Amino acid sequence: MSSKHNILQSNRVLVGFSYALLIFCAVVVAYPILFLFFTSLKTTGEFFVNLFGFPKEPVWSNYSVAWSTGHLGDYFFNSVIVTVCSVILTTILSTLGGYALGRMNLPKSELIIMIFMTFNFIPGIAIYISLYKMMASVHLLTSYAALILPYTAWQIPFSMYIFKKYFETIPMDLIESARIDGCSEFTTFRKIVLPLITPAVATVVVFTFIGNWGELMWAQITTASSMNLKTLPVGLLNFKTEMGVEWGQYAAGLSLVTLPLLVIFGYFQKYFVAGLTQGAVKG
Repeated sequence: MSSKHNILQSNRVLVGFSYALLIFCAVVVAYPILFLFFTSLKTTGEFFVNLFGFPKEPVWSNYSVAWSTGHLGDYFFNSVIVTVCSVILTTILSTLGGYALGRMNLPKSELIIMIFMTFNFIPGIAIYISLYKMMASVHLLTSYAALILPYTAWQIPFSMYIFKKYFETIPMDLIESARIDGCSEFTTFRKIVLPLITPAVATVVVFTFIGNWGELMWAQITTASSMNLKTLPVGLLNFKTEMGVEWGQYAAGLSLVTLPLLVIFGYFQKYFVAGLTQGAVKG
């Protein structure tokens, strides 16, 4: 009896410690978001006097001022176009590439995907000059394509790797049965395989959206020659007045940048976790 009691007691201690650790991690993750939200409801004067406290009188007008006066509405529209288009292109191209490498018996498929993955280790700053010259030579610097095409190319290697590993978890007998029944390769992909990879699609969508939505360096370089193409991260850099930074309005702008990320991850969370776990079974 004493040994069972000791085991139960140790289990309670372990469970209590686990809950305490989870609560601590949740606070660490949630606090910056709450701090940003509370700051967005303060005036600049209250921000310096009451830095970490709750806003005494919430200033909701900070959001409307940031949206209109700070031109965040225009920047938001640009970010949506660039991010959505690049996410769609990345998902389509990497899905097809991942299927070809994972289930079409291509020779040296592992070598090919490793070559693609090496591109992820090349610093972006090392190719910005040549990329800028290339975009200028084809007259794309004043169009959304100057952002959409590079964003798509940068996200394809890792996205293709995720799809390849996920496709390898799908039984080959299922694909062979469709081929025996007379389905073409594209029909097999579209009707048999594609409905089974929702978790992998969600994983790629989340990673691609987060990476492209908050990208700053290339967006700043590209939009330097076109004020109408500025995205949210670039627009926030210019969010200043003659008297300096209005911290309440600036935090409101940052909140508008953060909100779509929270919505996207919250919506795809279940599929996102499943995609990470199932896609890592092989490889």
